[in-house]
Amino acid sequence: MKMLKLALLILPIFILGCSDSGDSPTAPSNGGGGTVTDPSFATDIAPLIVGNNCLNSGCHGSGSISGGLSLGSGSYSDIRNGAGLHGAIITVNNAASSNFYLKLTSSPPFGSQMPLTGTKLSTTNLDKIRDWINQGAKDN
Repeated sequence: MKMLKLALLILPIFILGCSDSGDSPTAPSNGGGGTVTDPSFATDIAPLIVGNNCLNSGCHGSGSISGGLSLGSGSYSDIRNGAGLHGAIITVNNAASSNFYLKLTSSPPFGSQMPLTGTKLSTTNLDKIRDWINQGAKDN
C-alpha cells in the first residue's frame, strides 16, 4: 500500500518533468553576428591569416616570433598545433578559450588586439573563426 501511494505521488512529477513545453528550439547566441555553416580552414580561415599580415616578416610568419608566437607558414598544422607564451593557439570546440580567436577580438585577455597594423577583422570574419573553432577546428 505504501508503494502504491509513493508511486501515485511520484507519477505526476515524472509526467510533468518529461512533458514537452511546446517551445521551439532556438539557435545558440553568437554575439550578434551571423552563423557560418561549416566554415572551411582552406577557404574561410587560411585567407584571413595571410590577408591580415599575420605572416609578414617581423610578425608571426616562419622565423618570426613576435609576442612569443610563430604561425609558421600558416598551414593547418602550424595553426592547429601551435602554441605561444600563453599556451595553445587553438582549444578545439572552445573559441572562448582559444588564444587565436581571443587575440582578434577587441578585448583580448593579454596584449593588444591583432593585427597591430592594418584593418581589424570584421564581425563576419571573427564569426568564421569562432565557428570554425567551435565546430572542431577541422582541416577542411
